[in-house]
Amino acid sequence: MARITGAADERIYTIQRWLGLHENPDGDTKLKLGEAAEMRNFRVTRDGNLQKRPGTKAVLAVSEGDEIEAVWAGNVSGTEHVCAVCAGQLWDVDLEGETATAVGSLGTTDRPCLFGFADRLYILTGSAYYRWDGTTLAEVDGYIPLVAVAVTPSGGGELLEQVNKLTPKRKCWLSPDGEAVTFQLPEKGIRSVDSVTLTSDGSAVTGWTADEAAGTVTFGSAPTAGTSTLEVAWTASADDRGRVLGMHFAEFYNGSQDTRVFLYGDGSSDALYSDIDNLGQANAEYFPDLNVVRIGVENTPITALIRHYGRLLAFKSDCAYSVDYGSITLADGNQTAAFYVTPINRSIGCEAPGQAQLMLNNPVTLFGQDLYEWRSASFGNLTRDERQARRISDRIYATLHGFDTKQCVCYDNNYEQELYICDPGGTSLVLNYAADAWTTYTDFTMHRPFSWRNRLFYGGTDGRIYEVSYRYRFDEVFTDGVAAQRPIDCYWESGAMSFGRDYQRKNSAMLWLGFKPEAKSQIDVSILTDRDSGYNLAKKNPKSLSYQLFDFEHIDFADFDFATSDKPQLRRLKLKAKKFVYYKLILKTKTNNSSVTVTAADIRVRFMGYAKG
Repeated sequence: MARITGAADERIYTIQRWLGLHENPDGDTKLKLGEAAEMRNFRVTRDGNLQKRPGTKAVLAVSEGDEIEAVWAGNVSGTEHVCAVCAGQLWDVDLEGETATAVGSLGTTDRPCLFGFADRLYILTGSAYYRWDGTTLAEVDGYIPLVAVAVTPSGGGELLEQVNKLTPKRKCWLSPDGEAVTFQLPEKGIRSVDSVTLTSDGSAVTGWTADEAAGTVTFGSAPTAGTSTLEVAWTASADDRGRVLGMHFAEFYNGSQDTRVFLYGDGSSDALYSDIDNLGQANAEYFPDLNVVRIGVENTPITALIRHYGRLLAFKSDCAYSVDYGSITLADGNQTAAFYVTPINRSIGCEAPGQAQLMLNNPVTLFGQDLYEWRSASFGNLTRDERQARRISDRIYATLHGFDTKQCVCYDNNYEQELYICDPGGTSLVLNYAADAWTTYTDFTMHRPFSWRNRLFYGGTDGRIYEVSYRYRFDEVFTDGVAAQRPIDCYWESGAMSFGRDYQRKNSAMLWLGFKPEAKSQIDVSILTDRDSGYNLAKKNPKSLSYQLFDFEHIDFADFDFATSDKPQLRRLKLKAKKFVYYKLILKTKTNNSSVTVTAADIRVRFMGYAKG
């Protein structure tokens, strides 16, 4: 008897690369295979695998119970240091020895800023300016400028350096004629004349009197004639030190080199920049009186400065500018550095103070409830072209719209190529820009992030420094000083997949899941279809997969199976779904003693008749 058979309309759909979170405002039926409609505490690796996010663990307590306000890592006096501001102190932190030593008191701090310059560490506290050389912490008095040389008895001379905002002290060099005993200083109405010395060896000169009101110095006998042989130091009646002390952020720039410190963040539209002293050294303690660059109109403050190729980008809450290095000729014929401001964008800026980041050498800023990447149309500096601000947060619009972007902390973990946007409420958005994939971390806020030796850390609000690492399978939390391991709740849900045929019903009886063997892997797999009570998320047919790789780092004799193969593993699961149009794959795990890396998923789909309304 003849037998007629027909080929079944059956296909295998494969997720070979996980694409991260995509919160589509029009629903989740248009998502690609591998995109997630909901995703939390999973991350996408640079190779496109789905992996449980890193855990956090306290490595030391700086000052238990006090907020860590700032952390910095770098070299001071040729030695590597990690420094933190906590409890009104500067701390030298030893991450290897897990200890912290108080260096000295900083007094009251308000959004402190730490930056390294000229082999020293500088600290702006919001009301003071400190310097640490690796041994001594001291308040910065300010470089004393040499304002004039070759000053004759009647005054004048050649102007040399501008006065320093940080100090009322100044110096000048006198050129006696061998006859006059009274010399006119460049300033009148001064507070005091502090010293008179020989420029040749710095030895003190005696037998002089001063008239502060007239600004003169009178000697008992006429000094020997010479050119710039005497140095007079005096203190003026006023200074502008408060302008420097009120700044909260710093950036480095000077055209092709980073030899000037730009300070900003006092609520004004001005940035102050440092200068070169008379010895030709870049000096972070010298902010000349005229070294001010004003960005845009005065009624909106600068929110961020960041270097970009040969220019400095300046952001305000509603616009962006480019600052270019140049020179200008003064009225007396002397040339000095000048910084020219050019508008880039009149409607998009940066709303999170000091949080502009460089991602693959392109600036990224938070504006409104969106994240923008600033990319030149051609290789080089940004120009006046509004198309250069490209919104890159469309895929995570719903979560980001719940953030207080003005209070967010942004950090680029360049080693892992991940950009973090941390909301104070405890949720963070993470972009792995190597894989172009977003994810959400819950119960995770990096308060003061920093990197040290390619490892990621952050300073917490409880006075502890935490490490963020995949080696930890949990988040360490403290209650009344007692540590506990909080499980990481991981969840991944695909979009509503129709497998290219919205009009047809399907059946599916099994799927395969590939994952990387680790010391202990565990994941729960379930599916959901439009046949299940209106997508009520009651997870259907949950299956649990686990694999215990034998090693000695995370050994657990309770589930010893002596598996030693480190080759990728593939497991088949029988998860039946009938007569569906849309299909969702759900992966989840919530443990404090396991990890998981999913490499691929294969779903067998058999196509049936037409869908019915």
